[in-house]
Amino acid sequence: MKQRLYRGFVIILILGLGTYFVNYLIDALSHESTDNAHVTGVIVPVSAEVKGQVVKLHVEDNQHITAGTPLVEIFQDDYVKVLKEKADAVSRLRAEKHELQASLLEKEKALERAKAILDVACAEEVLADKEKRRYDGLLKHKAVSQSHYDNVLFQWKVVQARIEEATAAVAEAEAARKVLDARLTTQMFRIKEAESSRDLAQLELKRTIVTAPVTGRVAKKNVEIGKYVQPGQILLAIVKKDTWIIANFKETQIKKMAVGQPVEVKVDAYPRERFHGHIDSIQPGTGSVFSLLPPENATGNFIKVVQRVPVKIVMESESNPPYPLLPGLSVVASVDVSRGVCSTGYEK
Repeated sequence: MKQRLYRGFVIILILGLGTYFVNYLIDALSHESTDNAHVTGVIVPVSAEVKGQVVKLHVEDNQHITAGTPLVEIFQDDYVKVLKEKADAVSRLRAEKHELQASLLEKEKALERAKAILDVACAEEVLADKEKRRYDGLLKHKAVSQSHYDNVLFQWKVVQARIEEATAAVAEAEAARKVLDARLTTQMFRIKEAESSRDLAQLELKRTIVTAPVTGRVAKKNVEIGKYVQPGQILLAIVKKDTWIIANFKETQIKKMAVGQPVEVKVDAYPRERFHGHIDSIQPGTGSVFSLLPPENATGNFIKVVQRVPVKIVMESESNPPYPLLPGLSVVASVDVSRGVCSTGYEK
């Protein structure tokens, strides 16, 4: 009896082990897996754009926030004062522009008066020329006295002088108008420059309130009230909700991989849970070639090392609040390569 039980136990054990190894062999032939994988996502660093002392802090560690929410306020009084100075400078330059425009209008009217006087002088010149030519003929025939002729000649010379004077006045008025016109053009450029400076001061004042660029959760908060910050200094980071898996498969494993193949993901933090996704894309190059100092096998001694190819895996199941996939978590990814073959790793 005992011998039969022993034989039955051995047979059951052999069948169980055989079934296990058969399943293991089938799984090994139809799946490629790696534990060189982790959860990643979009982490947006938030930095200060202006310098100053932090006077208000609107967020706490790990708090959920929406895009546009105020995060940090920097002391504003200095920026308000600078903005007021810039705005006053713009107002002063605009007032000077109006003054120049009024002066230019006055010079234009003076130019019109000078041209009118010149027109009158030109008309008098025509009449004086006719009178002089007529008296020239009368003087030849001695039909007019020399004194009378001298008086006509004097009037003609006076008219010529008036024309020269009126011409000079017109030229002077035009020159004055051109000078004012040039000053007005320069003033317009000065106003634009001052407006740009004012707008920059207004922008810097606006930047004293640091807002959230994206929706997510606060992480790595490195700012407190009273701390003095500099432009470019990172204050905190915001982690977006969307995450995915980056699995670094060996170059010998990607031959049968294709975009869209199903993937089972085991997260070390949740050993009893299983997550499902699919291959979204395969990086067009190994991880080493994108490193800061990529290897150069043509120099020195060559040692062959199996390279890793990053594969992006997008999760299909909705995020489960009790089991969030946080960036940085270690996972094990197993790809079902029996669903299609593509040597390039791209969809057919």
